[in-house]
Amino acid sequence: MCTSFAVYSQEKAIYGMNFDTDDIDLKLKINSYNDKNIFNFSGLIENKYIDIAGVNSDGLFICTQAVEYSPGLKSSCNENDWFAFDIFDEALKKTRKTSEFFEILNKRVISYPRNPLFPDLGLHTIIADKSGDAFILEEGNDTNIVSPIHNDFIIMTNFPNGDFKEANYNNVYGIGADRYICAHEYIHNNIHSFGINEAFEVLKRTSQDTTSQSPTLCSIVFEPLKNEAYISLKIDFDKKWKISIIEKTIQSLDGFLNNNRIEFTNGEILVKDLISLYK
Repeated sequence: MCTSFAVYSQEKAIYGMNFDTDDIDLKLKINSYNDKNIFNFSGLIENKYIDIAGVNSDGLFICTQAVEYSPGLKSSCNENDWFAFDIFDEALKKTRKTSEFFEILNKRVISYPRNPLFPDLGLHTIIADKSGDAFILEEGNDTNIVSPIHNDFIIMTNFPNGDFKEANYNNVYGIGADRYICAHEYIHNNIHSFGINEAFEVLKRTSQDTTSQSPTLCSIVFEPLKNEAYISLKIDFDKKWKISIIEKTIQSLDGFLNNNRIEFTNGEILVKDLISLYK
């Protein structure tokens, strides 16, 4: 069901995400657009790779994951609607800051595709930049629900953040509330020395094991000031790869016998191919 966050500590930005779902094929991509390099993490859903999280070389981060709809939310169908997955291209190709994304959003209303098998579940999106500005975007009744960052971090799991704008962190409820509270407490207690290791500790504490309906398939940490990403697979946090978004390379880092570096062939690497290369 996924957990994501953006944390700002000691003039440094760190983003993180756990991707939790059934075992599906995953893909890592790095492409160039004008003067930017863009990293995308995508999953094979209904025979099509769908972007789930991404970051550009200007440090803008975007991630979409499941949300339990608020009671009474009506499905919007308007010619000005902007479907969730269209956001990725617009945001990562054209903007450097969340404020610039707001300008693109303007009067367009965000809408997320319904899944008839899960009528109470939709999607919501976190967008963050390296300067410390971040927000969560959710679907409302013919409007956008925006929850901006407070203090030094923002967290998204699977309940609608817009329903709890005035609530204390430990009073949230719904799907993923336990993971939200766990992440909030750890980040708050470690905010003054928050780095890559602390980000992975959050992901470890909020990961879901193989007995879960939606086990954690992938954990990613981004360090936008260095244009680097770190990835672990299937809750094996002893093994990590490091991705250079500028050089378009990935190399084994922790838990491997060697640290071979490989290039993104044609801009992409299938995760199953990555695993087989490092067996």
